[in-house]
Amino acid sequence: MFTNALLSIAAGATFIYGTIIGLLLHGYLKRSRTRETAIKTVTMVVAARNEANNLAPLLQSLLNQDYPEEYTEVILVNDRSTDKTSRILTEQAAKHKRLKSIAVTATPEGVSPKKHALSQAILAAKGELIFTTDADCRPPVSWLSQTVPLFTKNIGVVIGFAPFHNESGLLSKLLQVDNLVNAFVAAGGAGQQVAITCTGRNFAYRKSVFTEVNGFAAIAGSLSGDDDLFLQLVTRKTNWQIAFCKDAGAAVCSPAARTLADFIRQRRRHVSAGKYYSKSLQFAYLLFNIANLSLFLCLAYAGYFKTGLLPVALLFSIKLLADFSALFCVVSDLKRYKYLFYFPLWEIFNLINQTLISPLGFIGKIKWKA
Repeated sequence: MFTNALLSIAAGATFIYGTIIGLLLHGYLKRSRTRETAIKTVTMVVAARNEANNLAPLLQSLLNQDYPEEYTEVILVNDRSTDKTSRILTEQAAKHKRLKSIAVTATPEGVSPKKHALSQAILAAKGELIFTTDADCRPPVSWLSQTVPLFTKNIGVVIGFAPFHNESGLLSKLLQVDNLVNAFVAAGGAGQQVAITCTGRNFAYRKSVFTEVNGFAAIAGSLSGDDDLFLQLVTRKTNWQIAFCKDAGAAVCSPAARTLADFIRQRRRHVSAGKYYSKSLQFAYLLFNIANLSLFLCLAYAGYFKTGLLPVALLFSIKLLADFSALFCVVSDLKRYKYLFYFPLWEIFNLINQTLISPLGFIGKIKWKA
């Protein structure tokens, strides 16, 4: 009796898990062959709060794009910084005519500081396309040239890879794998024209799209979400389609969290936006994570009580194959095959992350930066 119930639970969980991964895999493998050849004006936007140490390499990356200079501008927002950010931006803006500096001295009550800062830059932008990244990121020289052509007549938003830098340490490696899997989910959803997630470290959209949805007004209350919530808002309120840039030459790298405490704080901030996801997307996430947890529990139960172990292990292997296929897609595009070695450890890390760490994003007050 218990064996039959165990197998039923494991089979049901495998079906749910495999179906969701299968749909994402189908979406990921969709590749649009259409490219737009016309040159478009671009504004690269960054909100910086106490980022003095990052500004020099950031500006070098943004100003040295292999895209026609006369079609680009850079806007950096000094968001209430207390370090040398203001002075550096003022000096650099005087040297580079394509660079504009905007100062934010206060944030309206009930509005996300980062969204407010980004809004000021976007409203001042002259570009047809808005490209966003973070101050600690280093966009490659071909970021614009590889991404802009994806803005065909029906595409309003393009998201891209945002892998972490290759760094030493086991935590860094596990976070890298986790980040690559998240990229698979983002790309797979985009391929199916379902807005699931993305990252503001490598995010681009038409300024007209920003205007059409009234900017961040509908999602102003969420501390995070200038990326994923905005993406979902666009697909919900407009007829624009989304695309994912899989070209490694457009991947924007950033540093991973250095400590577990840093990761937990970062994860809480990102997950907190989930409160504002649609009920259907929240349900899909919950169902997916319950299926994943159920498979682990079924395997542990079968192994401990020596009942139904072989069929449960076979079902669990289907889950592992699905996960491995997802990771392999991304590492193949980014040529980061070495991270496949950490896949078994990531499975345990992901279980802990989804069941113990991520739920913390729905508890207590979250801060962007002090």
